[in-house]
This record gives sequence, C-alpha cells and structure tokens, in this order.
Amino acid sequence: MLANLLPGLRDVRAPLSTGCIWLLTLWLIFEDRVPTPQQAQGVWASVYRLGGLIGPAGVLASGAFLAYLIGAMLTVRVVTVNAREAPKPFAFLGGRTALTPRVSRFAYDDLVSFLHNQERLPRAEPEGTALATPERERGARLVANLTVRDILGETRQLRTKLLIANYDLFNEYDRAVAEAEFRKNVAYALLGLTAALSWLQSPWWVLLLTVSALLYVAGVGSERAANDVIVQSVVAGLITPLSITGAAGVPAIPTGLTQ
Repeated sequence: MLANLLPGLRDVRAPLSTGCIWLLTLWLIFEDRVPTPQQAQGVWASVYRLGGLIGPAGVLASGAFLAYLIGAMLTVRVVTVNAREAPKPFAFLGGRTALTPRVSRFAYDDLVSFLHNQERLPRAEPEGTALATPERERGARLVANLTVRDILGETRQLRTKLLIANYDLFNEYDRAVAEAEFRKNVAYALLGLTAALSWLQSPWWVLLLTVSALLYVAGVGSERAANDVIVQSVVAGLITPLSITGAAGVPAIPTGLTQ
C-alpha cells in the first residue's frame, strides 16, 4: 500500500515544498501591504470572513493548496538528459568542448566499453604508438561523448522501456529523478528567499546561499544517479536505445568503425 503511494508523494513533494518557500518569500515582500482585519475592505474583508467560516484547518489546507499551485507553476523539471536538450549547440571554449554527459565516470566507462565491444566506437590507440596523438584522443573522446549523449537523449522513451523490463530498477531511477527535482527546485526557491531577506532584513542573510549551493550539488548527484541507471540498463541489455537499433527512422550508430 505504502509502496503504491510513494510515486504520488514524490510528484507532490517538490512543488509543495518549493511553493511554500515562494509563498513565504511573497509574504515577506508584500506583508506591509496586507490590511489588518479591522482595516480590510472589499476583497480583503471577504477573505477574512471566509477564513473565519472555514476555521484554522481550512485556512491551512487552502494555504497548502495555494503553495502547491505556485510550486507547480515554477517547478523546473529535471528529467535527466532529455530529447529536447540533446541537440543543443555545443560550447567550444579554448579548443575544448563542454559536452561530457552528466553520468558517473564508472557508468560512462562501462557504456563506452559496451560500445567498443559492439564495434560501434573506435578503440583508442595504445600509448607509445605513432597514431596515439593528443588530437586523436580528443577526437575519440568527443565521438564517445556524442554517442553517450545521443543515447541519454532518449531518456523519455528509455524510462518507459525500463518500466516494462524491470519495475524495481525503474523505481530506483524514478526515486533518483524525484530527489533531483526536489533538491534542485528547493535550491532555486531558496535563492529567491535569500534575495528577499538580504534586501529586506540584513545582507548577512546571503550566507543562506551556502544551503542553496549544497542542495544544488546534491541534486546534480541525484541527477547523475538517475542517468547511471539508464546507462547500466543499456549495458546490461535490459533496454536498447533507438540510436543503436536505428528503429523508427532514427539513424543507428554504425558498427565496424575503423580507426
């Protein structure tokens, strides 16, 4: 019973938590513009009368629902690497490209080895040979990054395949995604709260940015863990990306690559 409720609670936790923080931020900014019950007129008077009718429990439930609505509108989905992000232009800085997919080094190496074994990636030249040049190493790394990014670009489809192939593993992936969304969105909301407190109260509130930074780093770690589940599922043969099979009109990663 509890296990069936967990996915739903994960979906609610991030928008509700971030909505509460944003609602608190709005209250701090506009508190002085809210009239007291004795001064209230028009809409504000109606709101106070409604609060008296529904009681404290009703006011609390209404506040939670309002926080959820605010959070749902402002929540940033971080479903790992998705198809919309995959074709973004690459940023070249000083001859180096920032293209490494957000996966752990172990999962990345496992996937590259898997693609090498299927002859879908050229193997690196042994060190000390005439062909083992820094340019060739950078080129091979770029090709590997592009290939891994293409596979991770199918996350929306692969997560459905994983749900069918192995529910327990999908649940692990879904938990990591939920943790990433919760931590990163709370970090974003705390940025707004920190700005409001620093402006209204004291610049010392800027120290709260440390909490935001730590939460964001933790969210990135959860995001990487979710990607690792997808990558290891591909390596284990549980799911097969379209970029490998060439199905549905998607060009397959060629086999028999030469060096």
